[in-house]
Amino acid sequence: MLSWIVEYPVSFTLFLVVFFCLFQAWWLKKDFFSPPTVYCFSQCITLGIAYFQLDYAMSDFKPTTWMIWLGAMAGFCSGSFLSKLVAKQKGLPTRIASVTEARDYNWTLHIVLSFIPIVFFLIGIYGIVQVAGNLLLLTGNPAKYMTKDTDYGFYPVLFGGGPLIVLLFGVAAFKKFNPRKGLRILARVVIFLTIALNLLAYPSRGTLFFSVGFLVILYNYLHKRISAMWILVCLVLAVSAFVGISTLRDQYGGNQVEKMAAEAVMELPYKYVSNNYWNLDYAVNPPSDREYHPHTYGIDFFFGMFEFLRVSSSFRNSFHWDGLFNERIEKIKGFNTASYLWEVYKDLYFPGVILLPFFCGLMLSVLHLRLCLPFTPRQILFYTFFIYFIGWWFFTPGYKQGIYWIWSLFIFFVSTVCIQRKKLAEA
Repeated sequence: MLSWIVEYPVSFTLFLVVFFCLFQAWWLKKDFFSPPTVYCFSQCITLGIAYFQLDYAMSDFKPTTWMIWLGAMAGFCSGSFLSKLVAKQKGLPTRIASVTEARDYNWTLHIVLSFIPIVFFLIGIYGIVQVAGNLLLLTGNPAKYMTKDTDYGFYPVLFGGGPLIVLLFGVAAFKKFNPRKGLRILARVVIFLTIALNLLAYPSRGTLFFSVGFLVILYNYLHKRISAMWILVCLVLAVSAFVGISTLRDQYGGNQVEKMAAEAVMELPYKYVSNNYWNLDYAVNPPSDREYHPHTYGIDFFFGMFEFLRVSSSFRNSFHWDGLFNERIEKIKGFNTASYLWEVYKDLYFPGVILLPFFCGLMLSVLHLRLCLPFTPRQILFYTFFIYFIGWWFFTPGYKQGIYWIWSLFIFFVSTVCIQRKKLAEA
């Protein structure tokens, strides 16, 4: 154990923070899905994994990178703690309330409106079938149709809406929140069919993570709190499996083909997590023989908001900024994602790296505190949506993609029109 600590001091320190997040949620009986816990947990566990440095591309962070990473965490947690401090001073409850039935909500209309994205989702599936001839998993060679060279036109925007369907129907699938049994059964069937069809049509890791993540968060608030001990057990099992694969590789990997297969099983998940951090460090501290990505003056920050109006694309093309695939900051070709911090840093520089997480932590914690009172479907829908992105921030900033702005507007529309208001005569 001591030798492991000496060999991986950064990972050990970060995993201590991860353990503290779990311990305080268990010991103090706090909500694990609170904003500061989710932020610190996801950032520390992913960077801790990255710092095992199983790939040569994951080198030690430069001081500037550490300043950005730690400054953002300090900003987010400060915003979260400030909102909770104000709530305590005002005597407001700070523990999550038990779920109660949302009776002043038109669940029938909610279900009807939730079928709208299903129509677009099915049109997207139709677009895939038009190109591939069948659902991708049924073609016999899915990889052939999952490359950047395969042009699906505008259909990816549509068939990527599966998680939105899962979120909208998911909030209606729990007995404690939705009193309509028939609608609950329908919602559960739609959720299952959507996830299954999504995997058959286009087996994307991102959409699967979205769907499962939404359901886990909804389960935590609308059915039963997920114990931190269960999360710890899952982590132990995942680490054990990872170490087990490594041991098998060392003991039985004599055959070169078997050894290469075991390497792939281990390294691909590792690179999936770690390339976000090595690209961040590479982008912030480029080598002297590479052109530094130009500062975007805060303009590109609004790319997602105006993406479908073509305004943002025009700015990117005019100033020769990178697109969504981060063409200029890839340290290894093919691994092109980066932590959300790179987008904030190139858009808003050092002040933005601290201030944006601060305001996000502040506003999201205000929404989290609203869950400490009897909450509405709109409040739990938006909190589930946003807290998932906070957990996913190690990977990519969702606000840079226009489709998520559309999802937000649609969630607001559905959850607002379904609120039942008393007639003026009864007021």
